[in-house]
Amino acid sequence: LALLLCACGQKPAEAPKISIFCDHIWTVAHQEGISFREAATKIREIGYDGADVRVLQNPDELRILDSLGFGHACAIADIDYGAGAQPEMEALALTFLETYGYDRLLLVTGLMPEGSTAADRDAARQRIAAFAQRVTDKGYCIMVEDFDNPRSLCYNMAGLDSLFTLSPSLGHVFDTGNYLFAGDDALVAYDKFRDRIGHVHLKDRVAPDDMHCVPAGSGCIPIAQIVHSLLASGYDGWLTLEQYGS
Repeated sequence: LALLLCACGQKPAEAPKISIFCDHIWTVAHQEGISFREAATKIREIGYDGADVRVLQNPDELRILDSLGFGHACAIADIDYGAGAQPEMEALALTFLETYGYDRLLLVTGLMPEGSTAADRDAARQRIAAFAQRVTDKGYCIMVEDFDNPRSLCYNMAGLDSLFTLSPSLGHVFDTGNYLFAGDDALVAYDKFRDRIGHVHLKDRVAPDDMHCVPAGSGCIPIAQIVHSLLASGYDGWLTLEQYGS
């Protein structure tokens, strides 16, 4: 948090909203040999304001996060559109938003099967676009992120562009580290998709030839420049620190 504030020239009173993945809270609990509540309490005291949770999250964990004052940064739904229509998972995601009061949904669209055709990919995109419209019609924000797997429909700028062209309802969770994985420039992607960005994952990597994650600000991704540009543009959404495996 201090790194981000200094890099962005922000006073503490103007600090951006910092979130953490609920998965990371569990990692802390396991590493420290403490309970989920104890880990969440420590993380909240550090200065994390919100949590990114999964629509399959344990309800007890959600209640703990609420009791500690974590904001509802983003809900995450893994829906495998490469496997066909997914009405049950779509209904579950919508029910979660309605039940727990989250207004932002990150849709992780699954991986296309090996050997999938252009027609298969087009059909999956149509399913995604249709669900995005349903979610938007209910007053929620739905987004996709640049996902670090070549079989994802959201793998790179070209894949995201295809989805965004098809669906005006889709927003973008801008993951700072995944464009590098795809061979794209994060700053170019930021400029291209800025108007779609509704949520941010701050992920850093060692180097272009080493995709291991490191704490945000200590790798090769221009984290400070991206955050500064976001805040200067008027972005007032969440910044979620992502450090799987770091």
